[in-house]
Amino acid sequence: MTAVFDTYVSGDSLLHELDPRVKLWGLILGFAMAFVLPGLLAQVLMLVTIHVLLLLSQIPWRDLWRFWKQMAMLIVLILVLQPWVQPSGHELLSLGPLQLTMGGILDALHIATRSLVVAFLTAGLLFTTDHRTLVLAFVRLGLPYTWGLTISLTLRFLPAIQSLFRAVRNAQAARGWTPEGGPIKRLREYLPVLVAVMISTLRMSDQLTLALAARGLTSERPRTIWRNLAMDSHDWIILLGSTLGFVLLMILRFNLG
Repeated sequence: MTAVFDTYVSGDSLLHELDPRVKLWGLILGFAMAFVLPGLLAQVLMLVTIHVLLLLSQIPWRDLWRFWKQMAMLIVLILVLQPWVQPSGHELLSLGPLQLTMGGILDALHIATRSLVVAFLTAGLLFTTDHRTLVLAFVRLGLPYTWGLTISLTLRFLPAIQSLFRAVRNAQAARGWTPEGGPIKRLREYLPVLVAVMISTLRMSDQLTLALAARGLTSERPRTIWRNLAMDSHDWIILLGSTLGFVLLMILRFNLG
């Protein structure tokens, strides 16, 4: 089973081959569009466009559906709670001081769709960019290499720890371990699993420390680059095209409404 944090899907599409710095810039422009463009229709169009681009980039529908399921609880909470927070327009229902209005429902739909747009924009970056290349892009943009290493290790070892937890839990279940009862009791019964995971994680971190020391992490010598990033002509074309398109869209948005 694929770990939750291991989202990269290998492929040879244009999005996969695009320089990650261009994709990061596109992500920023997408975030800006999600918050600046008005109306529910614009958000829906953005969401549909993102899905079409990801499907054309060879991202399987099952991965998109898995991400939808991960977002489901947040979307349900927005749709259920937001209409009561900021009522406006025609009143549909009143429960004491709380009011359910048509404007509140539309606002909830707008916020939920915008949240999905932001989430799938980020997912698109992670689906089409290898974690090592993404971290290298951050470092090339000026992030200290120690920070980049922290991000890389986080993306690498969170799936490993998750797989370790699953393996220990399955091993305990094979020996007849069946947590039952309320939340407190279940938490206590999970303590043996958590202890085993913590011990294995400490061993893993000790091995990682030795590996990093052997590779001269704390050395003051100038660092060499094994893999480098270079902007190709299609990267520059997409970078300039997306920027000009965004500027034009913002001009139309603020001048014509």
